[in-house]
Amino acid sequence: MGEGIVAYRPAIGKIYTDPHTKIKYRLEKVIGTSGFDFVYKASYFTPNYTDNGNLLPSGYVAIKYLRPGPDIVRSLSQEQTPVSNMVNVDTWFIRRFREGILVALPYMSEGSIRYMLSTRFHYGFPEDCIAIVLKEALKGLLDIHNSGQVHRCFTAANIFVNFKPSPMRNVEIKLAFAATGYESDLACPTEVVEYDHGPHPVSTSVPPLLIISEWASAPEVYDTLYDGEDHDGNEEDKCLTFQSDIWLVGIAALELAYGNIRVNSRAEFDAMINKIRKSKRLPNKLEYLLEEIMAEESQKYGKLKGAVESFLKDKLKLGKKKGERAFSKEFEKVVLECLHRNESKRPTVEKLLQMPFFQDAKDLKWENMELNVFLKK
Repeated sequence: MGEGIVAYRPAIGKIYTDPHTKIKYRLEKVIGTSGFDFVYKASYFTPNYTDNGNLLPSGYVAIKYLRPGPDIVRSLSQEQTPVSNMVNVDTWFIRRFREGILVALPYMSEGSIRYMLSTRFHYGFPEDCIAIVLKEALKGLLDIHNSGQVHRCFTAANIFVNFKPSPMRNVEIKLAFAATGYESDLACPTEVVEYDHGPHPVSTSVPPLLIISEWASAPEVYDTLYDGEDHDGNEEDKCLTFQSDIWLVGIAALELAYGNIRVNSRAEFDAMINKIRKSKRLPNKLEYLLEEIMAEESQKYGKLKGAVESFLKDKLKLGKKKGERAFSKEFEKVVLECLHRNESKRPTVEKLLQMPFFQDAKDLKWENMELNVFLKK
């Protein structure tokens, strides 16, 4: 687990009392991970909420352990400006644990969009829902950029969904940032494996989705920061920009559209993005595109023969009809604009939100009932 690192993993049922407010927090279950540490759903009890002298739970929060680092500074700075559609820290200090602190975040009942994709929507969302989810997340990203900060890891894992049953049923979709982000997993794995970029729960994706913001980062970021050399903070700050955030919006859009991005390497990822740019269209399934890339590579080196070649050609025809589009031109334009290789030609968040795909999108009041029914599947 790493020499000298003690994970924050207290037992379910553990109770903590905030020394300032006297609010009690009881850990109910594990809902995710943050590095080595577990993140918990907790019920909270306020001193004045009683029944015949017995404390009654006032609601739920997510309890997260924060280790010292820049995420705390970024979140504190962000909360000094008005924000919308952001997951902010509710309580900054519940107790100290070794060198870090225990904080309370809003409890987002459905977890992250990535969790929903991995458990219920394996082949992605329909466009109506993609537009709503991305639009709500972009509102949060707009405030982050307006405050002069860069998100750095805008992914489906940092977009959270909550159902509020009262006073009326409605849906909240919010963007987590810095200290408020974690990997949502309601069936949390306990095994941890170490990758080059640090510890993460086991993932079946290669490379792992948990660090998609690194291996699928913008070309100017990947070529500089992930070249196997050591880099200082100044170099990282120069590479991670508003434009590199916009690239990640495009990657998140692909994840929402297909449910996952299943590639074996950065080279395969780059080939996939280049294919999309060249055709100016999104395939029905990413697998079709990857098989096409594999077939072209094999033919290039003379490795594809006979029956195997016929099999792949037939498979690439599946689900394809001439002129048929799997996605609207408006959505494809959003993805292509975000994934422009030249960072100076990527749109700002403001310009993205003005594009027809988002301007014509339904909103969260859709009448919240249809969205509720879909997301609750």
